[in-house]
Amino acid sequence: MAIACGLVWWVIDRMIPFLSFSLLLAPAIGYAIGKIVSLSVNRKRSTGLAIIAGIAVVISYLVSIFAGSILFHYRLSFVPVNILHLVIDLVAVALGIFVATTQSR
Repeated sequence: MAIACGLVWWVIDRMIPFLSFSLLLAPAIGYAIGKIVSLSVNRKRSTGLAIIAGIAVVISYLVSIFAGSILFHYRLSFVPVNILHLVIDLVAVALGIFVATTQSR
């Protein structure tokens, strides 16, 4: 699920290249991952499931960074050059983790 969400994140991020769009996209990815984790264990809640959902959001972010270089042989530019882009991405991932863990905890 994390890899599929990461690929979707990469495709949407490349189609709509706004800096602040990741702030909306990451919580949506976190919601989807949290809901899938919750449904896969019959809506049980625990701290372990929240940790798994949070790690899945981080994995999906990493997949969204490396997807272009792996799939289309782009130059490996996984480190954002702009500090503002890096800060917005980190805040977006934190929001995604928060949403995913609240679904599972």
